Formats: sequence, C-alpha cells, structure tokens
Amino acid sequence: MSPHTRPFFDHVARVCDGTPYKATETARGFDVELDLADERWHPTLMAAKLHWVFTYHVSMPTRNSYAIIEDTRSLVWFGDVPHTQKTGVRRIEADDDQTDQGVWHVHDPASVPDLDQYRFDAEEGRTLITSVARLYALQQRGARHEGPGFSVAVGLVVTLSVIATAIGVAVILNLMGTFGSPS
Repeated sequence: MSPHTRPFFDHVARVCDGTPYKATETARGFDVELDLADERWHPTLMAAKLHWVFTYHVSMPTRNSYAIIEDTRSLVWFGDVPHTQKTGVRRIEADDDQTDQGVWHVHDPASVPDLDQYRFDAEEGRTLITSVARLYALQQRGARHEGPGFSVAVGLVVTLSVIATAIGVAVILNLMGTFGSPS
C-alpha cells in the first residue's frame, strides 16, 4: 500500500469497525467486503437472505484520485455457514456519480448503523468508500491497472467475437448461394 493511501484506508477501516464490513490491506490499496468469517454476523446475513456479496478493490492511482473495481460472488449457505463462489462478474467504476444513500455517517466514525438499516446491496459498499473519499476530496477515476489477466480476457473476447462473426457471415452467404456449387 502506498503511503498516500494509508489515511484513506485507515479512515475506511474505522468506519467498518463494529459493522458487518471489513477493510483489508492489499498490495495496490485495500479491499472492502462483508466479514463472512466473523460468526457474529452470520444470523444477520442469513436473515437478509443474501445470494450475492461484493468485494470492492480500492486503489489510489494518484494522490488525489481513487479507483474501485467491484467483484461479485454468489453466496451459498451450508448449515449456518456462508460460502462464496466466484461468478466472474466485475464492474469497474469510472466516475463519481454515486449517491450518499444508505447507512453511512462517515463524518462520525463512532456512529454505527442499526443492524436493521443494512441492505447489503452493491450500492452500500460503494457508498461507504465514496463517502470517506469525499472527506479527503478525492476524485473517482477509472481503474487503469486491471492487470494482464484482464487484458488477455478482453483480447480473447474480441478475437472470439470476430471469429464468430466471420463464421456467421460465411454460413449466411453459403445459405444464400453466394459461394455457388461446383460445376
């Protein structure tokens, strides 16, 4: 974690303290997600009938900006224990048009929301992060460091799309008799 990310992370971690959310340091910044390992939250999460959970990967590409990459995972319950499965859904935030709706009162990190106020939807975690970022006058930017895996995946999708289109055009032209039959 870069030194200029530390105050942002520390503030987010203080806001998460005493809530079902946790903030964890990473090499590029920090993650915010539900604390599924803490058993005290299991009844609350089960009562909310969660099927999806979100991990927000936060980085600071510059001293004055931050980026969020959101990963979605499905949640299944075995008895009273939640387990996640990767779903491959990733959302890259590129602007700061999020609202401040929700339970977070980040101007007072000591104010912990009532349990019945949590929605556990994708907006809730983003709101937590963007609310703290506004206190530091940070601007949200698109994430430019998705890594080589992301670039390879995009290249593969584009290549497969081009191949599928070419095959589709060839089949249609063949059906229309454009290629003709050998004489």
